[in-house]
Amino acid sequence: MSDVASRVIGAASQGAVGAVVGALLSAVTEPIVNRVLVKRIPLKQAIEEVDLNDISKFFQTTLPTNFIKFPFFEVVNLLMTLIPVSPALRGTVTGMVFTSTTLPITNYRYRKSMNMEVDFGALYQAYLPTVLRDIVYGIVRNQVTTMLIQRDPEFNKTNAGRFCNMFLTVLASCVISAPGNEYRGYCLQPKGRELPFMEFFKPERFIRSTSVGALIMSTALGTGALVTPQVQSLVASLKVYCKENPLSYAMFVLWLFHQYLAGKRAKKALEAKTA
Repeated sequence: MSDVASRVIGAASQGAVGAVVGALLSAVTEPIVNRVLVKRIPLKQAIEEVDLNDISKFFQTTLPTNFIKFPFFEVVNLLMTLIPVSPALRGTVTGMVFTSTTLPITNYRYRKSMNMEVDFGALYQAYLPTVLRDIVYGIVRNQVTTMLIQRDPEFNKTNAGRFCNMFLTVLASCVISAPGNEYRGYCLQPKGRELPFMEFFKPERFIRSTSVGALIMSTALGTGALVTPQVQSLVASLKVYCKENPLSYAMFVLWLFHQYLAGKRAKKALEAKTA
């Protein structure tokens, strides 16, 4: 049981580190990529439409949403590995659970990146293409992970191996599931301004948006894979320390309570200042 808990913490920490790296990269690139993907405008025009203020504001969206989505996927994917089913079924269930749970966050983030009004009635928009994309991503990721680890188990235990294997796995998963992402972009076109199917799908635009998105995801989760063993080691050390020093639990609870009160005081001070 403790081994499962340790692996869950490791998966969550991998997702959390990936969330921060991905948020930084996405804050710059996602508003541009989404304009190319959905509005089908040239890259130069998309870059001109985004300024530093947009990037700064969007980072406030990418960071919290990534902190939900990245660790959640990693934990669900890990828990599915504990069930004796085929990689294809494992990836299918992971993709369906992930999409059904997080699609409102994904669509909220999309609308923010496009400076569109958040329409809560559209938070499950493009469900079918999104779930198909994530199912394919989950299947490919499980298959490629297994293949790379079996190819050289010792290399996978090194820092370089963890990064390379995760980078290549996520890169392959994003590229192979990219047609689903294009279909999602087609379904998200603004009402009244939809491009015809054959006009929307252009190979050069597909390659451009897929390349940027895949590199962000693979770099973010590759970095997360590097940090995971250190986090697991830290958690193990903290568990030993807390077991030997029971008073540390009380100190931690008091610290959390102090942070809660400090947050409430800061909120009241801000409200008084703006009143």
